[in-house]
Amino acid sequence: HEVACDPTVCNQPAPMLSALGVLASPPSIHASYSTVVNVHVSDLMPVFLSDELNFEWDSRLSSQEMVYSHTHGTLSYQQRAMPFPLAPRDTLLKCGVRVLRRQSRLTSECRSVRDDVAVPPRPGAVRLHLEHTAWRIEALPAVKGVPRTALSLDITVPPDAAHGVPAAVVRHVQKKSLRDSVDSLLAASKRLHLPPHRDFLSWQRTREEARAAERRSGQQGGGEWTEWGGLPSGSLAATSLLVVAHCTAFAVLAIVHPRGSWRRSVRLVASFVM
Repeated sequence: HEVACDPTVCNQPAPMLSALGVLASPPSIHASYSTVVNVHVSDLMPVFLSDELNFEWDSRLSSQEMVYSHTHGTLSYQQRAMPFPLAPRDTLLKCGVRVLRRQSRLTSECRSVRDDVAVPPRPGAVRLHLEHTAWRIEALPAVKGVPRTALSLDITVPPDAAHGVPAAVVRHVQKKSLRDSVDSLLAASKRLHLPPHRDFLSWQRTREEARAAERRSGQQGGGEWTEWGGLPSGSLAATSLLVVAHCTAFAVLAIVHPRGSWRRSVRLVASFVM
């Protein structure tokens, strides 16, 4: 039963939050980047899913490890050096990977967690906090025999990740850094020229095309990944590829000097990530 509302009450504007002593939180900062590359997904996965190859494309990565938290389970912890005079940065992330074979799609999502017991604060280091990061890699049908893969990346960070810098500038740096992440993956895959990952050889290929790809790679049969969640070995690499480029950008943006200007910080960012 709908109850009529007194217009003298319902039509009045709500009291301002500031009048109640409550201030609305500034919105989180989000950026995304998508592209389609002429590479088969199986050629990208050896690098994307290999922890050991992280150092091939991240020169500032100083250490990486999987740690266990009683609260959050298995976590990814990474440390990376920064250009002088910046302090080192570290990240503590909870990640999940899903492989959807029927959709020819893989997704990897991470978010920062706080657990000073599992990973105590490192003296002299600054911890980066990411609200959400995601890779989406999807095999597309070939065009005139040319394989294609769609790559999409998203990142959301707290508003204080770049305090003092206009949101438009932050989004620009974010998008540039996400594009750099894709470029790093493609460059490492091309330079290392590893055999394709057999579990993805059949994606968006006919049986004949998949067999031909197997023969070229010298591998036997693809895997039977269907759909799963959790944190397989190799998801640390998936985390790294998304963190690598924007980590530098936001580490710089986050240290705007109290008496400095955002333009000064942007020049610093440009010197490191552009």
